[in-house]
Amino acid sequence: MYRVDFLEATLVEAACDKFIKFKCTKYKRIIVCNIPSMSPAPCRFSPVELLIGGIKTVIIDPHNEIIPYWFREFLRYKCSLIVVRIDAHHDMFHYCPALPAREGRKKFEFLAKLMPYLQDYCQEKVNEGNFTCPGYHYGAIGAVYHFNPQENENQMDTYGRVSGSEMIDAPGTTEKSAHPNERKSKWIVWDEATTPLKGGSAKTFPASRKITLHDFKRDLQDCLLPTAVGFDLDGLYGNGDRGPADEVVKKRLEGVSRVLESVARPAFICLARSQTPRSYVPAKIVDRVQELALSLIKETYDKDF
Repeated sequence: MYRVDFLEATLVEAACDKFIKFKCTKYKRIIVCNIPSMSPAPCRFSPVELLIGGIKTVIIDPHNEIIPYWFREFLRYKCSLIVVRIDAHHDMFHYCPALPAREGRKKFEFLAKLMPYLQDYCQEKVNEGNFTCPGYHYGAIGAVYHFNPQENENQMDTYGRVSGSEMIDAPGTTEKSAHPNERKSKWIVWDEATTPLKGGSAKTFPASRKITLHDFKRDLQDCLLPTAVGFDLDGLYGNGDRGPADEVVKKRLEGVSRVLESVARPAFICLARSQTPRSYVPAKIVDRVQELALSLIKETYDKDF
């Protein structure tokens, strides 16, 4: 893990498992953080932590590696997080292996002991489409507000909402046996008894509720719970997009800016590069898209720090 104070630096270049390079404006020099390979093949991107306006900002790949960061903040605040998701996809599928049974142990004590295991869990047991479901199941997430920059600039989908310190209509989960005669191996699924669902089988996901950005702003103004912003870069420029990347990304960031303005000071911000296990952002431009996203975050949260 690498920590860089972003207050006096701007991103210059990043390369998977090689280096991340910053230009330090204060000392007029280039800072290079070497990133050793975590596995010989395939290439695995090592998470990088920055500070932008004093806010922890994490760069990961793939998106499911956000799980340990959610749980860490959940343990820190002792309450569920409100997730603000900027993404081309909802990432709300299910069928995830359950963590070991709690067996009467206190919730926070139980999860604290599991923290060393969560990195392997998020890398090996879940994927980029279903990693949110365990967050709800274990209480780390109370609601998700999903904004897709490629769609209506004035609307977002919600999976639960926040009112002060309370969650409203959050999707419910349950556990089911992996096989009819198997008791120990459990899967986390959405609870169809309490939650309206769409899709089928592993592609099942909770029905969302559409709200305006004005509604979102009002929810966040009254919110007493910590927020976590999750940026998937495929929402800014995906493999199916055409046209000059800078023009497309900057146009979509205008809508994202309106979303971030309603999030006063998140507990942390996460950027997912979406290069593995499959690419959702063209590899040739992912560094540029990342740079533009980081610039907006710095513009939003560093101006008064």
